[in-house]
Amino acid sequence: MEGTPKQSGRQPHPRKLTHASEFKFVLAAGCRLSGKSFVLRADTNVLPAARLGLIAARKAARRAVDRNRGKRLAREVFRSLRERLPAVDLVLQLKNDLRTASNSDLRKELNRLLRDAAARFGPSAVATRTPGAPRVDPSP
Repeated sequence: MEGTPKQSGRQPHPRKLTHASEFKFVLAAGCRLSGKSFVLRADTNVLPAARLGLIAARKAARRAVDRNRGKRLAREVFRSLRERLPAVDLVLQLKNDLRTASNSDLRKELNRLLRDAAARFGPSAVATRTPGAPRVDPSP
């Protein structure tokens, strides 16, 4: 049939945040860690593994090559640590131009941010709410 979009039949990637609602949920969460070149936001999820979402705006890095480099390095570091991460949704946002930073410096920063998030949520952080549900703060 002409004019109807084809359905791919593919399931969303289990290790990626893919929908705007998933990003909004994590961005509204309280956990925010900042480095020189990246900002990491995190929140628990109900899935058995950590998921990563990336934001690389043109406002932060004008050249596409710099935005792609930041995303590539973030994915590399996430892959290397994902088995040690608790069940959290992570959104890494590019903060500034990466032209002056070396790859090793960026990897160290990303490593630190992801390890800090893992330490904050820890293995005992049990996901008790469903995605999209409002955050309930237990403290008065």
